[in-house]
Amino acid sequence: MQWFPWLTPYYKQLIGQHQTQQAHPAQIVHAHEGMGAEALVWGVARWLLCETPQGHKACGHCHGCQLMLANNHPDWYPIAAEKGKQIIGIDVIRETCEKVWHSPQQGGARVVWIDGAQRLSESAVNALLKTVEEPPANCWFLFTTPHLSQLPATLRSRCVVTPIRAPEESQGLAWLARESQLPEQTLLTALRLSGGAPAQALALINAPRWQKRSQLAEALRTALPRQPMQLLPLLVDEPSSEKIYWLMAFLLDALKLQRGSQAWLTHVDGYESSHYLTTLMDEHRLQQMIVRCRDCHALLTQTPQVNTELVISDLLVAWETLLDN
Repeated sequence: MQWFPWLTPYYKQLIGQHQTQQAHPAQIVHAHEGMGAEALVWGVARWLLCETPQGHKACGHCHGCQLMLANNHPDWYPIAAEKGKQIIGIDVIRETCEKVWHSPQQGGARVVWIDGAQRLSESAVNALLKTVEEPPANCWFLFTTPHLSQLPATLRSRCVVTPIRAPEESQGLAWLARESQLPEQTLLTALRLSGGAPAQALALINAPRWQKRSQLAEALRTALPRQPMQLLPLLVDEPSSEKIYWLMAFLLDALKLQRGSQAWLTHVDGYESSHYLTTLMDEHRLQQMIVRCRDCHALLTQTPQVNTELVISDLLVAWETLLDN
């Protein structure tokens, strides 16, 4: 699993707590997607299950390390929602809680990792609470989630939270420059669109859908002001919520330009499109469209089985009306 340099301080902090016998048995790692929370948990678990750790690092040679590298350690319990399912059910939680009360098969620690902890069903959380609150000796629960607020208070109150913050933009940009040969403006745009998460930015620029953003930038200059509906085929392309997010960022950039904040553009390489929007819409109309995009994005991400084309069509009709007035 790839390691990311911005994780090192958090890793040393967590391992240091174990070395000084101050570690909490239940730890929530709260991180935006693309920050590498999985790598952090994997690193901590490897250290905990290593038989002869070397300072802050697992030795990499002992039987425990070899089992982890083979993803076959009997005292390592990674749990996530099954493919195609939205929740982590009670059965796997109940089974795991029963297992950790048995003696560890390798005679050391037991580590339970629940990835996407916000997906735990209510019954699964209830099945966890007693074991999390009073775990067996040398048993560690590690939770990862990008949505801390979605975890029940009953679970959060029994854990310690480690928030993983995005690295300084210069550090994230330097890492991206080592991983990609694309121009700096493109890398910075991807980084800002990804909330400062470098790994997510790298995945974004390497994905085929990244080209859709350039197409959207060009379409803004050709479809507006007369035919906003020409944007529909681009915006309904999955993931449509992402396209609406990009559109909202262009509108916000136009607002920033009107307020003299060019240094803080999100679409750093999309100045022409953002500037063009400033010639069509005053500040009030930009703000109205930004709110409409925000509401559209919320509908697309939070409403099951939403009619994507209808929702986005309504947005574009509203935009056409704004431009005509």
